Amino acid sequence: MKKVHIKNIVEQFTYYHPITVRYGDLDPQGHVNNAVYLTYVESARLGYYEATGIWRGDSGMLTGMVVAHIDIDYLAPITLGQAVRVGIGLVRIGNKSLTLGFQMESMPEGSIVAKGTSVMVAYDNDAQTSIPLPPEWHKKIHKYEAEHGGS
Repeated sequence: MKKVHIKNIVEQFTYYHPITVRYGDLDPQGHVNNAVYLTYVESARLGYYEATGIWRGDSGMLTGMVVAHIDIDYLAPITLGQAVRVGIGLVRIGNKSLTLGFQMESMPEGSIVAKGTSVMVAYDNDAQTSIPLPPEWHKKIHKYEAEHGGS
């Protein structure tokens, strides 16, 4: 798989998700634990799914997507009380997977604290196997991205 360079996609974030840093997110050094960054990305991904219309809250806990690969660059610590948002945008959509670029920004100045990509695979939980992305997901994602200035 070709590596995606985040510096080439920073203007394609079509969805932004606000994050509230909780005391429990902190490690002994007083900044957000590295694993929690991925939880923030997960929250933003779910928001993106809802915004595009490929997942609704009343459809159960299954999104039909699993993380196949994630890359993250940690650029600066996040501390308690810091306002943060996560931007998400489509990098690539294929037959069974999509790649989302993400970037965490400290607000209001917009300084980047982390960035990366997440490869998501459509998944049948009952059969425990990957499946093609539903055609309506392709349509909804492309429509959302076009309406919000993305791919």
